[in-house]
This record gives sequence, C-alpha cells and structure tokens, in this order.
Amino acid sequence: MANRNKYDYNGSAAYDLYRYEGSAAPEIQHPGLPEEQYQPQRKRRVKVKAAVAPVAVVGLAVVACMLILVIFGYVQLYEATERVSSLQSDLSSLQEQQVILESLYEGSIDLPYIETRAAELGLHTPASGQTVYVNLSSDDRAEIYRSEKTNLFQRIIQAIESSAKGLVEYLS
Repeated sequence: MANRNKYDYNGSAAYDLYRYEGSAAPEIQHPGLPEEQYQPQRKRRVKVKAAVAPVAVVGLAVVACMLILVIFGYVQLYEATERVSSLQSDLSSLQEQQVILESLYEGSIDLPYIETRAAELGLHTPASGQTVYVNLSSDDRAEIYRSEKTNLFQRIIQAIESSAKGLVEYLS
C-alpha cells in the first residue's frame, strides 16, 4: 500500500470521496457537449409491399354472406306477413258471406210446408221413447243415451259388458 497512486482505487472507491489526503473531494471535469449540427433530412422513399391477410378476406366473405342471408330473411318475412294479411282479409270476407248464406238458407226453410208434406207421406213426430241423445262433450268418443227405462239388474249387466268390451279393446 505504500506505492498507491491517488487514482488507483477499488470498486467501492467511487463512494469514498474523502480517502485522499485532501479534505475536499476531487473535482470532476465534465467535457463539454459538442455543438449540434443541423443536417437537412433527405426524403426517402420507402417501398411498402401491401399484404392482405387471407383470414381477413375469408372474414369479409363470411360477413357478406351473412348480410345477404339476413336481407333475404327479411324479404321472406315481409312476403309471409303480406300473405297472412291477405288471407285474413279473405277469411273475414268469407265469414261475411257465410253469415249471409246462412240467413238465406234459414229464410228458405218453410217449416209448415215440411210438416204438411211429412203428414202426406205418413210421417209423424217421434214418441218420447224414440228420442236418442248424443253426448259429444269429450273429444275422442261419442256416447249415445236412450231414454229407455231399465231396471237395476239390466244396468249392472250392461256395465259389466261395456267393461269387458273396454278390456278386450285395451288388450288387443
């Protein structure tokens, strides 16, 4: 350590400003910055090759197809709406015609003439035992009721027969 130069220092000497014999830190001289010189910029022509991504082309084609499909869908919807409105107007005119024709039909029926003609042919009004009632309240079957009076025993036999017929129909 005897022969050390004042500028020889280890890596941490940069922080040790007072290691030299002097009490003040050595002055650091900064070299001046060179003066800026203005050089006019030359305009360069850069040739850029325009590239089109194939995915973008496919995407645009898909968008165009979807736009066309939407437009045709609206056209079909418009046509269907027009057909529905024309059919509704036709239906209302047909209903008006039906009312007119029903009133004409009912007006053309001459009930006294029909009764006199039936009497000439030997027909007469049905007796109370000949009356048949049809119940159409359910959708899938029709039941016929006769106003014949039967006793309890006959009703039980008829119920058993109808149950047996229903079971046979179900099993077959």
